[in-house]
Amino acid sequence: MKKMMVLLLFSTSIAHAELKTLDSQALREVEGQAGADLSLKFSLNHTSTYQFDDGIGGACDKTANGNTGLGFCHLGISVNKRFVNSRVQGGNTFWDVPESDPTAGNPARKLWLVFKGIQGTVDIQKLGLDGVDLVYKNDGGLDQIKPAIQLSLDASLPILVRNFGYNALAIEQDDFTSYIDASGKVVEGTPSTPPTSGYGYLKATTYDATTAPNSLYDQGKETGFVGMRMNGNLALQGKIMMFGCDSSHPRC
Repeated sequence: MKKMMVLLLFSTSIAHAELKTLDSQALREVEGQAGADLSLKFSLNHTSTYQFDDGIGGACDKTANGNTGLGFCHLGISVNKRFVNSRVQGGNTFWDVPESDPTAGNPARKLWLVFKGIQGTVDIQKLGLDGVDLVYKNDGGLDQIKPAIQLSLDASLPILVRNFGYNALAIEQDDFTSYIDASGKVVEGTPSTPPTSGYGYLKATTYDATTAPNSLYDQGKETGFVGMRMNGNLALQGKIMMFGCDSSHPRC
């Protein structure tokens, strides 16, 4: 019986590394790439299916405390010196007399421009964020290099806009009076049950079978006019560069 002996030879090599300093010219020749692709999604008062979140337990719950939930999904704008005062006609009091400068002795109710049912979802599928060199000609005609932040958009991945807008626009007034003091500051009266009522921007009355008998669509909707809703895909292609500005750039 013959025996076979196998010899295994291992060869080991040792590599040595040495650190060297780089001068400015060598640094200019170094190339690299870094950046990030961002995905951003903004949603306001929406469910996961891009519908107005006014259901039970929702952000704008219309069943809570007599439509109070809807009131907190409003955007109210108070324009300077827009008030109304009262008048009596036929034994009834009407608050419809314009009053621009109410005083402590003659207070008036403040008016609000109210956007009701504010909502929307905007989905930016891809936003490129990179660091780049911006090359341009300075006043002397020589190439100038500046570090810049570059934001880029890809048309193949459009920005998605879903049910963006508001349900109704209305002009509302407070249930209490206010006035403008000597310094020009508005001094408010006391609401009946603050903060859920009294303020015009929180009023969230809806159409019922009496106020909207001929339109099933309007019933249950907030009172007002001129709603707006946007849906679509916004395809953008291009880039935006941001850099520190100095006298070497023609636009600075």
